[in-house]
Amino acid sequence: MNRLCQSSYGSLEAVINFAGCDGNPERQLVHFYRDRISGTWSKVDVISTKPSSGGSIIQNCAKRDRHQNHGDFEVLVLEEDGLMKHYTRDNTVSVDSGDYAWKLSAVVNEGLHPQYGQVVVCDAAPLYQMKLSTNSPSQGYSMETVLLAKTGDALNYRCHQSSDGEKQIRYHWKFVSRIMKGATGPVCLYQDSNDDLRALVPVSDGIAEFNRWGFGTWNRIRSIENASGPACTYRPNPSDISLVHAVVRHEGNLSVKTNMRTENKASQRLWLDCSVQLPPSLEKLYRSDHHKEGGGIPMAIISQSTFALGHSPNVEAIVFHPCGTGWQDRWMVLHWSCLAATSEWMVSGVVLAEVKGMPM
Repeated sequence: MNRLCQSSYGSLEAVINFAGCDGNPERQLVHFYRDRISGTWSKVDVISTKPSSGGSIIQNCAKRDRHQNHGDFEVLVLEEDGLMKHYTRDNTVSVDSGDYAWKLSAVVNEGLHPQYGQVVVCDAAPLYQMKLSTNSPSQGYSMETVLLAKTGDALNYRCHQSSDGEKQIRYHWKFVSRIMKGATGPVCLYQDSNDDLRALVPVSDGIAEFNRWGFGTWNRIRSIENASGPACTYRPNPSDISLVHAVVRHEGNLSVKTNMRTENKASQRLWLDCSVQLPPSLEKLYRSDHHKEGGGIPMAIISQSTFALGHSPNVEAIVFHPCGTGWQDRWMVLHWSCLAATSEWMVSGVVLAEVKGMPM
């Protein structure tokens, strides 16, 4: 899942599932943002009051109005009964209008599938948007996700959106195909080129990578060895879109893998250990026996922005840190930055100073 995005406002946007927001003891999925001027993090609004997973957030490239300056925010989150809900915040609405809130737009796995029946989702899902090529049968953009069903099926769904600036944004999710059976964790999506969509799927012996060209079929192409999923990906150099780093779990630690091509032809298609790893304070997150770590990966990363004005030039991340050595299951959420000039990681801010129970 992608809990973090950089918006056209110049701010970082994050969605976090935790208990205790505004005194509510139940878990809620909450939207946070980081002000680009002050650098402080603030709570914006509650998205879901019944989340069963962490959420994924993007800013929509398709505009509901030709004069819209900032695309809407879109979020996927798993709720009760195994349903993956899609929420939207309309960014054409004024903050002062009283209607500036998150609203349910669709249920991804609603209804019965003719082959798979009722798809019951058991974990978080990614949300990814890609621009359709001029050679595709449709124009505009498509939002993509992969649902992890209780049966172990990794199922690809798509929500097509045209780019003609209609007032009504279309939120109709359709099943595309099954990527594989036997998935063990949430899938990560990224693009290797304009028409090449990739999926990193956790399996029993590592992470399997699949690709899909355009509207074609999914094919397994390689694996990330000595790793357990899920993964989160980022590009350390925005000028080289083919270079991708993946943060994965390895023997209880976080490790960085890279798809950098090598001179050794036998290993050109392998994911290798990256020469630049995370600092010790991120590589191994100390926790006591009282810190109950859930599934997923305690880190969300976004790449450097390609926009020069008002956007961060660094790789940005939010990290869930266990805190304290006592009996209470306490955590904090920190904002880290990997500086473009030095490739060094540093703490940039505090998102949540203390929460009970690991955030998702």
